[in-house]
Amino acid sequence: MAVYQIHFKANPVLWPTDPKERLAVSEGAFQGGEDLLAAGAMQEVAWVSSSEGYARVEADTAAGALAICAMFFPMFTQEVQELVPWDVAKDAILGAVRQAAEQ
Repeated sequence: MAVYQIHFKANPVLWPTDPKERLAVSEGAFQGGEDLLAAGAMQEVAWVSSSEGYARVEADTAAGALAICAMFFPMFTQEVQELVPWDVAKDAILGAVRQAAEQ
């Protein structure tokens, strides 16, 4: 299973200006995050501001990670990146550099 890092940002244009409506949207988003964490679909969420943060999810495919993102769109926009584990990346990078050095 691959690990994906999701950088998310609130889409302020779409958020309600009424404080009670904003609270309802916020509570819904946080509950969605809690549910994904409890189910194990999302492993970690960290915030860098009140409107932006990162999440890590494990999924069989990028489409699986995108499906998780879709639950929060359009209120949040997301960028999804697959994270390559150290040993896999090290072997791939060193292999390519070694091959280039041999030519």
